[in-house]
Amino acid sequence: MSVVQEIKFKDEEKSMDVNDVLEVSFTILDQILDFTKELEEKTPSVFDHIHQNHCQSENKNTDSTSCSDISSSDSDSCCKFERFDIEDFIIYSYKAMKLSPNLLILAMMNLDKLLAKQFILTSENIHKCFFICMMEAQKYYEDVNWTNKDYSRMCGISTGELLELELEFLKYIDFNIYVKYEDYCKYVKKLKKTLKTNIMIRNTYIENE
Repeated sequence: MSVVQEIKFKDEEKSMDVNDVLEVSFTILDQILDFTKELEEKTPSVFDHIHQNHCQSENKNTDSTSCSDISSSDSDSCCKFERFDIEDFIIYSYKAMKLSPNLLILAMMNLDKLLAKQFILTSENIHKCFFICMMEAQKYYEDVNWTNKDYSRMCGISTGELLELELEFLKYIDFNIYVKYEDYCKYVKKLKKTLKTNIMIRNTYIENE
C-alpha cells in the first residue's frame, strides 16, 4: 500500500486542507529564497539552464504574448514561466495536474530531499524545481495517464528539457522517491506546527467544492 493509499485509510488528523498546504508551502519557499538570495555561489545544475530552443527574450520580433501563457500547447514558446509569481505557478500546476493535498505535501518532501543534497533554490530555478517535485510525486504515487508531452504543456518547457530535469532531480536524490508513511506523518506534523507558529493570512487559493 502506497503512502497516498495509506493516508486515505488512516485518521483525518494526518491530512491537511489544500489551502493550508499551499499557505505553509508558500511561507517555507519564501523563507528559503530569502536565505539563499544573498549567496554568491550557486549549485551548477540544468535547473539553471535555459535551452536554446526556447523563446529568446532578446528577440524583439517575438510576439509579446508568446511567453505569457504557461498552458500554451506550444511548450517551446513559453519557457519564460519564471515571469509568473511562484505562488500563481504552483496553484496553476496544482489544478492542471489535478493533484491532491497529500501529493502536494509529498512534493514538498521531494524538494527537501533535493535541498538536503546542497542544492541551492533560487528565484530562477524554483519554478522548474517545484514542478519536477510535483510531477515525480504524482508519477510515483498515482496511476495517472499524463504523458511527458502533457507535463511539458503544463509547465511550459520542451519534453527534451523536461526529461533532462527529471533525470537531474533523480540523480540528486539518489533515485529515492519512496516516502515512509511514518515520515509523512512527521512532516505533516511539522507543517501544522509552522501554520500555528507563524502569523499568516488564511487565503482561499482553491475554492472548496
